[in-house]
Amino acid sequence: MNHRNKILYFLVKNAKISFKEAQKSLANNEVLLNGNPCFENEMVGVYDEIYWRGTCLQTPNRFKYYKYYKPRGIECTLNPNIENNLAEKLGTEYKELFYVGRLDKQSEGLLLLTNDGNIYNKIIDPKKHLEKEYLVDLESEIASNFKQKMEAGIEILGKITQACEINLSGNKSFSIILTEGMNRQIRRMCFALDNYVIFLKRIRIGNIELNNLKSGEIKELSIKEIDYLRKLA
Repeated sequence: MNHRNKILYFLVKNAKISFKEAQKSLANNEVLLNGNPCFENEMVGVYDEIYWRGTCLQTPNRFKYYKYYKPRGIECTLNPNIENNLAEKLGTEYKELFYVGRLDKQSEGLLLLTNDGNIYNKIIDPKKHLEKEYLVDLESEIASNFKQKMEAGIEILGKITQACEINLSGNKSFSIILTEGMNRQIRRMCFALDNYVIFLKRIRIGNIELNNLKSGEIKELSIKEIDYLRKLA
């Protein structure tokens, strides 16, 4: 992290004091970082509350975090001109939020909603290899070599998909864990193996699980879930 994110530099910039005075204030416990005295080498970020001599220099950005069960038939778009769009489904109460982790119209399940751009970038960054888990039902019975081929990688969109984890749960159903997010990836992979997806539901993004959320329901993330997202490498 940049050394200029240290509390010492923050004080000089925002309290308009010298380095010497900032060091003295820190030594005298006149600076509170999230309610606690701090040292000059401590890092600060947008999630921190900072007081200096009783004056608030920074309040945490009021970010919001939700998980939402996207119903089947809803387009993952905030464009009001597109029929059955997500913004219309969510309503004005959540108009400042954007979705993280797109699902196609015929798929359902877990979406994350937030106004925190930092979290958004972490989740969609392909270099993070964040796991996403799905439940899938197929039109036809699963072939004997289906699991092996899917896990090894399938050529779609001119690329070989990365290794994934498949767990068969029936002769036409399975769960899959991906660490990438190519366009309609699961549907294309199955089609390449001469089968068709008739049901697709995302149940997990990283450590955030859909659990017992019902179709169309929205729920604020717990403190533990938010902390997990903020600490993503």
